[in-house]
Amino acid sequence: MAKYEELIEELKSVNPEEAARLEEEIDIIVHKLKFLPAESYSNVILLNQQEDFEPYTSTAIAEKVKIAGGNLMDSLDANPDKIIIIQQDESLYSTLPLLLNQPTIIHSKAFTNNEIYIIHRIEFDKEDIDYLADTEILAEILQPKYFFYGRDGVDWVKFETN
Repeated sequence: MAKYEELIEELKSVNPEEAARLEEEIDIIVHKLKFLPAESYSNVILLNQQEDFEPYTSTAIAEKVKIAGGNLMDSLDANPDKIIIIQQDESLYSTLPLLLNQPTIIHSKAFTNNEIYIIHRIEFDKEDIDYLADTEILAEILQPKYFFYGRDGVDWVKFETN
């Protein structure tokens, strides 16, 4: 059973309205992407500032990325289409030049195509209650032609490398 399905089941007993909303919104995202060919899914890596920019993976984040229209990579050597950096604090911007000068990043498709993003929502992937918000953020980044939730500039930004 998928994590979001577990969350829906848990919510049904305590907050049926929220359970219905979560189920409906996730179903909308899944339905919009249902007929997209596999090659339209971006290969993406998440780097976490809090973990010294190590690739960020978990079962839940992999599920959110998949629902949002991407494939989660666990290594920069995989040459990702998009790089998403999870910001912990304001020191990110002073360390970013050093990070972006790494050869695996400079030579990646993400860097070449200016596809580097920063999620600055402190709550990102911390609590189950934010499952939908996290998925919407990822959907806006990974499939911008299909999704607009108004989170660009609020919860995440595109980092211009050029």
